[in-house]
Amino acid sequence: MRPALLWVWLVAASVAFATEPPVTALAFTPDGKSVVVGSLAGVHVRSWPELKSVRSLQTELSHVHDLAFSPDGKTLAVAGGSPAENGTIELFDWPDAKLRHRVSLHKDIVHAVAWASDSATLVTASADQTVRRLNARSAKASAVFEGHSRGVFAAVFLPGDKQLVTAGGDETLRVLEAATGKVERILSNHTRSVTGLAVRPAADPPMLVSISDDRTVRLWQPTLGRMVRFARLTSAPRAVAWTADGTSIMVACKDGALRVIDPETVEVRKTIEAIDGVAYALAVAPDGSVLVGGRDGQLRRVKLDADKR
Repeated sequence: MRPALLWVWLVAASVAFATEPPVTALAFTPDGKSVVVGSLAGVHVRSWPELKSVRSLQTELSHVHDLAFSPDGKTLAVAGGSPAENGTIELFDWPDAKLRHRVSLHKDIVHAVAWASDSATLVTASADQTVRRLNARSAKASAVFEGHSRGVFAAVFLPGDKQLVTAGGDETLRVLEAATGKVERILSNHTRSVTGLAVRPAADPPMLVSISDDRTVRLWQPTLGRMVRFARLTSAPRAVAWTADGTSIMVACKDGALRVIDPETVEVRKTIEAIDGVAYALAVAPDGSVLVGGRDGQLRRVKLDADKR
């Protein structure tokens, strides 16, 4: 039997600016000493865990929807654009934050970007209903994947990079052959838009979590085409991530709360009031604490201590 856990939650640091737009994307730097913050106000680097301003990146994106470091830590992808006009990504060399490429690949905003494990390939998911695969060194698209009937909000590579899972406004998850975009499976249990995906670390077979406007968090074995279990929440989830050890799912919600879900039982272990208003973004820090971002530029660090009994 798994030992019981005593969950002790501490709000350790926070910042908020009443005149700032909401935080929409978060990513910890490879060294874990800083966090990159994206919003309508641009892209800024803050120290961790103090959350003090360090520097700004020279982005031209009017909206920033996603931030993702390549697995080798040498490139930061910034995704967004202008709604109904263009979907753009910017690739910055890291750690010097020098812009390498800026390219508009889509006719509508890019909601998400995902890296393959080789750090040379990435995909972009757009409101224009397409997913594009591109080479990070040249920033040239090598393939366009179509099939979603509405905007695509999320994309992730499965371990091994042979399969890609995409999800969006048509309420489905699509399991694709990553090289060709051939559809292997369509998973359609959600009843509203699917807004986020995250792969469980070190799971065999691969396990995936999805979040949706239907207020559910669902667990899948996508290579088998099977939904394993789901949790129903009282507030729509807006962002999702696994802890590094894969033992907990962290979900930031529309009501500003951070919810911690046990993936084995789908029990909501804890609900923490993280910020005032909608929480749009979260990221799990290398030290195990969770950073939640949302309305009015709010950033809130929530630290978890788990004591085994």
